[in-house]
Amino acid sequence: QVAHEIKNPLTPMKLGIQQLNKSFKDNDSRFPERFEKISNSFIEQIETLARIASEFSAFAKLPEAKYTTLNLIEKINKSIHVYDNLPNVKIDLINETNFGNRIEIFGDRDQVIRTFNNLIKNAIEATLGRRKPKIQILIKPYDSKHVLVEIIDNGFGIPDEVIPKIFKPNFTTKTSGTGLGLAFVKQTITGLGGTIGYETKLNSGTKFFIIFPLHINEQ
Repeated sequence: QVAHEIKNPLTPMKLGIQQLNKSFKDNDSRFPERFEKISNSFIEQIETLARIASEFSAFAKLPEAKYTTLNLIEKINKSIHVYDNLPNVKIDLINETNFGNRIEIFGDRDQVIRTFNNLIKNAIEATLGRRKPKIQILIKPYDSKHVLVEIIDNGFGIPDEVIPKIFKPNFTTKTSGTGLGLAFVKQTITGLGGTIGYETKLNSGTKFFIIFPLHINEQ
């Protein structure tokens, strides 16, 4: 999978270099135009390679997580702020617990933020085409040692043929994806002792639900 993702950008880069080389040797009058066009394409391909490297690196380094006490609400809000300035995107965070503005869990800061980045990004993409996209994040009491977080969208739902594959590390429905988003999410949640699941209905929406263990100070 890694080799496949890297080869995809390398092929057009090689062809571009060959075209530029021929155009230069032939004193082609369109060389400046081709140079600008191909160099811009190269920048995009290099950015793609950098993103692929970052995603696979983050996925591979998961065991090196630095666990600490985190405020779950604060981390969710950080992810919301990444996307709440997008046009036609409305994300509501509703805390139905009695913990106030601080719900403590034990996890890796970057991994938890990236988990919600992935889930919110997926929810936004699932609602593309809706006249009134709506995304809700609900925090609910679960039991004395856990809290439940639900990410709900009113998108088009997950097709039946996709459902068995969504948590697999090399699966994506996007032409530019690495397929690591939900695999990363599941590995992160499992690593901190939680569980993740989902409910989906075609043309109605999807709900991901995560059960987080609470970090309880026993002193």
